[in-house]
Order: sequence, then structure tokens, then C-alpha cells
Amino acid sequence: MKQLVYYFVDLFTFKQLNYLKEFNKLDKLTIEELKQYQLRKLKFNLSIRSWKEFYNLPITTKQDLPEVPNAGKEYHQHETSGSTGEPRIIWVPKETWYRKDAIFTRSWTRMGRKSSDKVFRLMAGEPKYAWYDFWRNVYPSNYRNITQDTIDKFLKLKPKYIHGPGGAIRQLCEKLIEQGHLDALKRVNIEWCSESAEGHKERLEKFVNSFHQQYGLAELPTVGSPDGEGNIRVVMEQGVVEILDDNNKPVKHGEEGFIVVTDFNNSVTPIVRYKCGDRGKMKEYVGKDGLKYYIIYDIVGRGVDYFYGPEVKKPIGWSIVSPISHILGDKISKWRVEVDVKARKVILYVKFIDNKKHKFSDLSEYTQWIKDTYGLDTDYKILEEEKYDIYFKNKLVKVINNE
Repeated sequence: MKQLVYYFVDLFTFKQLNYLKEFNKLDKLTIEELKQYQLRKLKFNLSIRSWKEFYNLPITTKQDLPEVPNAGKEYHQHETSGSTGEPRIIWVPKETWYRKDAIFTRSWTRMGRKSSDKVFRLMAGEPKYAWYDFWRNVYPSNYRNITQDTIDKFLKLKPKYIHGPGGAIRQLCEKLIEQGHLDALKRVNIEWCSESAEGHKERLEKFVNSFHQQYGLAELPTVGSPDGEGNIRVVMEQGVVEILDDNNKPVKHGEEGFIVVTDFNNSVTPIVRYKCGDRGKMKEYVGKDGLKYYIIYDIVGRGVDYFYGPEVKKPIGWSIVSPISHILGDKISKWRVEVDVKARKVILYVKFIDNKKHKFSDLSEYTQWIKDTYGLDTDYKILEEEKYDIYFKNKLVKVINNE
């Protein structure tokens, strides 16, 4: 009955089930059939007429993105999280979020979810559409405010799935482990929505039923989603994904290079052959059903350490850097964080947008926020250009002296 009500609620509101139906059909296509689908999208939405024309287009970066959205279409403004240390504002069509959410729903199905299974979804801010999610057994919760009430809600719901940013999932799970709720975790299947699960998967996998990972960007949601077999399957029906070397030439399958993406659905902020800053590998994989598809793996992207002890007011994780793009985005262009637990100090490495215009004293708002939120002092250091490579960025939040 509940599923039937959800069908009608969706029909007269977000119409996400239409996207889900389409994605389920595309899920059964071969790689070559999906490439034909991609080309049709490139022609229709971006006026790119052939693959030859597409591969002759220049590689773009954050600096090439437009400063204002293209007019003529309803859109949402979205600030990137700054996961590569370089925050940016982009604009996406309104339907992007419905399409992305349909991909999430499909991911849960691949992970073994039945419609009656509950999903505990961690999200930024207070949920706006909890009334809608209720009918599909999805229960959103604000990950910026994980309290005892959050734990109590989780235990009462008894969800089989946790979906959300990695740092928030780690914080929630650590609280459950600390309080001895191991039986509640045993039934849980995690969808880790952050680039790097290094260390976190090793810590949590032994407590949960299964651990899955997806890979996405603000510029292309979603690049890859769980295939249910432990891999991140490239979502070819959402965009074009390339792996290129330092000279912007394609690497062989299985070789590491820069991840370059194209969102053929976004004409508001065109994302065309966009080098996102992350690195990774891609190759063909044969699924259990015999169908070949691409998987992306060994991703070098956002790496965030986790720490919680008496030295800090709240757990150290992704939340320690989440406000950087909001309160410092007009002053710094790149950043990286170290937390010295023994010294009870945060060290923020920064590159100023304008060295003549900006100085460390301009960052006092972040200093106060760190003090109020974590009870730590803050030091600032200049980020040396020659040290700011992809491997340096791979550990955006590094905790030191914590033993």
C-alpha cells in the first residue's frame, strides 16, 4: 500500500520514477550502445556532432567555468564542497537532482535493497522533502548535527542501508560502536558517497553487512555508482568519463591518469571535457549477468582522516573543512588542513587569490569557527605551489600526533 501511495505522490511531484525507469532500461545496454546514446545526447544538448569533434575539444578546468549561468532554463545554484581544495560555484538544471536521486535508488537496488527496506540518508542541512521520502522508506537526517537524537532515531528505525558522505557515515558508525550497538550495525549496508574510503572501509567493514562506494562530483553527479559486486560502475548514461595522462592523451585501460568528465545534460554551466583534479583508473568489467561495463577504481581524490578524543569538542572529519568554501572562498583559491592533536591546533595551508590584497588576518572568521566548534586554535601557512600536486591533495584533512 505504501509503495502504491509513493507512486502517486511521485507522479504529481518530482517524477523521479520516470528517470528510474529510464535508467533501468539503459542499465541493460552494452558499452557500444551506451556510446551511441551518449553521442545522441551530445548532439541534442551541446550541439557536438561527432566523436571526432568531441575529442578535438580542449580540456577545461575550474578556471574555464562561466561566472554566471546560461539563461533560458530553470536551474539550481550549487557550491562545490571544495573536495580538491578548490571550491567553486556552478549551476545545474533543476532536473539534475531528480536524475541523481534516481541513480541512488538504482544503486540501493543493486546492493540488494527491497522497497520495504529502510534507508537512513545523511544529508547537509535539515531535510526539505521528508514527507516525500517517507513514502519510499527513506529517512533523511542532517549530518551536520549528529546527536544522541540521531542515534535514537536510527535505532528505532532499524534501517538496512546508510547512504551519505563518508565523514558523516564514519561519525554515525563510531557513535554506534562506542555505545555498543553492534547488532544494529550488523544488518547495515553502507553506500559511501565520498571519493576516498582509504582507512575508513578497513575500520567499518568488519562491523557491517556490506560496504559499497560511489564516486561523484558537483560538476557531474554521478560519475560512478555501486554495481553490487564491490565495484564503482561508470554511469555512462549520465556523462562521458575519460582517463587522460599529463599531456591530455588517453591512457590504456587500467593505467592511472586524470579523471575528465562531460555532463551532456547541463547547458546551464557547460561541463565539457572537464579535468576535475582527481586521478583514477578505468577498465572493462564483466558482471555476474555477463554484461560488460566500465568500472572506475584506485581513485585519488578527497581523503579525510577521522579522530575523536578528549582533545576536541566534536569528531574531526569532513565537517572541519566543509565551511571553507562558504566563508573563505572569496579570499583563498586552494587549501589543505592538518590537525595536530597533541598541540590542540588546526593548521590551514592556503593559497591566496591575491597575495597583495589578502593576509592571514582576513581568515579570522574561520579561526573563531574552529575555536567555537572544536575548541582548537588555528595557525595558517602558505601553501607552496610546487608541493600542491594531486597526491598532496589526496589527504585534505590529515590528523597528526594522535597517539
